[in-house]
Amino acid sequence: MSQDSPSIEEILITLKEFADDVAARSEGAERYDALCAGFLAEVVRRELQLDADQNRWQEAALCQLTGSSGTVAALYRDFCRNVRDGQYDDDWQPAFDFALRQVIDKVRVTNPEHLEPDHRES
Repeated sequence: MSQDSPSIEEILITLKEFADDVAARSEGAERYDALCAGFLAEVVRRELQLDADQNRWQEAALCQLTGSSGTVAALYRDFCRNVRDGQYDDDWQPAFDFALRQVIDKVRVTNPEHLEPDHRES
């Protein structure tokens, strides 16, 4: 990133704190809007923190599951087609494990408090 300070993460943390302050002294629609802004700032912060690692493991897992290579989007298309075609029916556990981890990773970004403690990153 070309700027030195504050970092994007620091900006998002400040935005969240500002939104929380506005929500604390507001009511009705204004309070709701401030809570939404704070929530979305946290989602963006977590997305920036986790996205690269999540994409790497998803690509590696999809390459292994599908036996092919390509973009993550193309690998997902192959994986979905393989599921629809029943290619994992004889050994569905790896496909299930992949799908579960992918959902867990999405919830880690959007709202990690909804995860069971076993699935939260420490």
